Amino acid sequence: MQERTVLLLVVVLVTATAGAGVAVNALRPTDSSPWRSFDVSIDRTGNPVVGSKLNFSVSVRQGTVDPKTLWAVYLSLDMGSMDIVSSTPGTNPWGYRTVWNLTSLDLTATRVFTATGIPTQNGSAMVYAMIWVPQGDLNSVSVDAQGHVNPAGVSLMSVQSDSFWVGPPA
Repeated sequence: MQERTVLLLVVVLVTATAGAGVAVNALRPTDSSPWRSFDVSIDRTGNPVVGSKLNFSVSVRQGTVDPKTLWAVYLSLDMGSMDIVSSTPGTNPWGYRTVWNLTSLDLTATRVFTATGIPTQNGSAMVYAMIWVPQGDLNSVSVDAQGHVNPAGVSLMSVQSDSFWVGPPA
């Protein structure tokens, strides 16, 4: 009799565990897309050779974070060793052409920021678009003369990169 009770208890526990597993999977969200604070993409046009213009478009859209809820949020485009010849106008305390202030912008629709650069070195090249929030006040953010933002002083919200090969001048 005691063996039957133990066997019945085991069957009930196994059934309950299986039922709980099915219930958890049934209640799990079906959206398999990863969590993103912002949706960022980089598009490039032009001939990637030393001395030729390359045009970059950075598309930004609000993901799960509304930039209006952050005290300060910026987009920067690190173009490596390229000479920057033009960019979408923007304001930032560092005065760099490829750093844009996203604070208080409505990003429910995609906004596009552009920059044009001329590669100065052949070989492998990489461009980074980063959305970030300063960890301290704005003076705590390190931006060098080329406009490279040091990620050590910021909290990265989103990063996108584009790698490509730059050929020698024709």
